Amino acid sequence: MPRGMTGFASGERMIGEARIAWRVKSVNHRFLDLSMRLPEGCEALEIEAGKRLKQRFARGHLECVFTVGVDPGATRRMEMDETLLKALLDLERRMTELAARPGVERMPLSLDRLLSWPGMTSERRLAAELLGTAGQEAILELLESVCDDLDRARAEEGRALVEVLRRLIEALQGRIAEVKGAMPGARAVVERKLRERVAEFVGGAREGMDEGLARELAYLLNRMEIAEEVERLGVHLREMESLLAGDQPVGLRLDFLCQELNREGNTLCSKAQDHAVSKLGVEIKVLVEQLREQARNLE
Repeated sequence: MPRGMTGFASGERMIGEARIAWRVKSVNHRFLDLSMRLPEGCEALEIEAGKRLKQRFARGHLECVFTVGVDPGATRRMEMDETLLKALLDLERRMTELAARPGVERMPLSLDRLLSWPGMTSERRLAAELLGTAGQEAILELLESVCDDLDRARAEEGRALVEVLRRLIEALQGRIAEVKGAMPGARAVVERKLRERVAEFVGGAREGMDEGLARELAYLLNRMEIAEEVERLGVHLREMESLLAGDQPVGLRLDFLCQELNREGNTLCSKAQDHAVSKLGVEIKVLVEQLREQARNLE
C-alpha cells in the first residue's frame, strides 16, 4: 500500500562509552529533500547515510540529526587536548603582539571559547574515533533501524490516506453515474432548443431545413456532446484505483491524474447546456480538488 510522507523516528545505542543517537523527521515535499546535521568530521558518514536514505525513501523532506555523547553513567574522566590548547594560546599571543597598537588592550580567549573549540575535549573527539570501520557500520545499522520505524509510521499514514482517497473516488464515480443518467434528457433539450432557434432563423413557415443547416445543427450538437469527457473521467478514476492497490510510490502519478480529471471537469462544465449537468460538473470539480489535496500527502 502507498505510504504517506509524515513521520518521526529516533533511536540510540551505546558503543563503548559513547552514546550515539539518530533522529529523523519527515514532512511533505514534492521530491526527496535531505537535511543532515552531523558532528564535525563526519563528512564521509553523511555521504553514506544519504545514500541509504535515498534507497529507502522516494519523496519527502527528511531532517536527519546524528549526535554523539559520553554515557552520563560512565566513569570516563573528561580529557583535554593540552597540545591544542597550548598552540591556540601561543597563536593568540603572537597575533596580539603583531596587532598591538597604542591604546589597544589585549583580549584573551575566553574559557568557554576554548572549551568549544573543535577537538579540545574528549567528547568532541568521540565522533572522529567512532568513524572506524566497525564504528561506522554500527552507526549505519542504527540508522537503518530508525528508518524501519519511520517507514512504519509513514505506512500507517498511507493506509489512512488511501481510505480517504477511495471514499472520494467512490463519490466521484457516483457523480459521474448521475451525469450519464442525465445525458439523454439533456441532449434532447439542447437539440430541441437548437431546432427552435434554427426554425426561427429560417422562418417559422418552413417545416424542414436544407442540407447545410442540418449539417450545422449536427456539428453544434456534437460540440456539446460530453460522452467522451465522462468516459475519460471514468478511465482516470480506474487508473487511480489500480495505483492505490499497489505498493509503489504513487504521489506524483496521482497528482498528474488529478490534473487530467480537473481538465475533463472543466470541459464538461463548459459544454453542458443543462442546469443539472452543470451542477454535477461543479460538484465533480470540488471532489477532484479534495482528491488532489489528499493525494499530495502520499509518497
